[in-house]
Amino acid sequence: MEKDFHYDIIYSIARLTECDNPEIIAHASQFVDDNNERWLGDDIPFPEKIPYPTGGHYFPIMTQSMSVLSVDPYIQKFVYIPFHFLPGDDAALTIGGMTNTLSTTPNSSNAQFLLNNALASMNPYKVGIALHTFADTWSHQNFTGMQEDWNVVDTHNLKKYVIPAIGHAHAVHHPDVISETWTDLRLDADNRQIVNADRALDAIEKIYTAMRRITGNGPDWATAKPRYEGIVQASDFNSRTEAVARLVADECNNEAVHAYDKDAWVGAVLQRSGLSIEFKPGVTLKNTDWYQFNQAAKEQLSIVLGLIKDL
Repeated sequence: MEKDFHYDIIYSIARLTECDNPEIIAHASQFVDDNNERWLGDDIPFPEKIPYPTGGHYFPIMTQSMSVLSVDPYIQKFVYIPFHFLPGDDAALTIGGMTNTLSTTPNSSNAQFLLNNALASMNPYKVGIALHTFADTWSHQNFTGMQEDWNVVDTHNLKKYVIPAIGHAHAVHHPDVISETWTDLRLDADNRQIVNADRALDAIEKIYTAMRRITGNGPDWATAKPRYEGIVQASDFNSRTEAVARLVADECNNEAVHAYDKDAWVGAVLQRSGLSIEFKPGVTLKNTDWYQFNQAAKEQLSIVLGLIKDL
């Protein structure tokens, strides 16, 4: 999924079901993708640790990788799998007579556990991060977060010798774009054509139902469904975000979708110092969104490692 789902659609669901802090939930959901190597410029690597002014260090967690670091098995194990390619029900798909315990499946028992645990806490940072991972079980289904032949979509395409078969890299961005229809040649002929809008609507229904169950507020799914059907059928990214904005305005007294700034949480806490990163003077770290997001992400990593025995 892309920002139109991870932020805009998630914001609309949180708002319609009257969750507390919908802007934090949506921001955390999208920030999972933006919390990568490119914080304060391409020339500064993601910091292993950031020094406290009074001594000691804080160790942030990266939740996405957009660089050559993706070939590192540790990035695959501890970034891609816990946040983007959550292993599901390994018997759900057979490729070449084989199953894969690390393959992502939509709405799997692991995904449900992760989301329900976050919703029970009502910590908006945990909820947002879990919603990102939960939604990705639809768009990333049948792929794993590791580099392996399982992820080779077309064995006759020369890209398999050039592009590492990590996640859906061989399918490029097609699985993430709601308006795309694409072909997964690994699947049986009857199931090869993938209509992303269908997958997205199913994800929306499961998320909407789960969040409404917690709050007890908002229109029921039967009432909300036609609006979301229109959103996923929109022709492109901008049309979808405009449709989400109209939905929120119609249902929430002309309210606008809260604006997203990918640099806001980092910029409130950190600054460049040459080619390194340091805390801004006077910051009370534990009161910041950036710190709360990091702590929630670390907790999700811990939970996933407990769920995935084959990792």
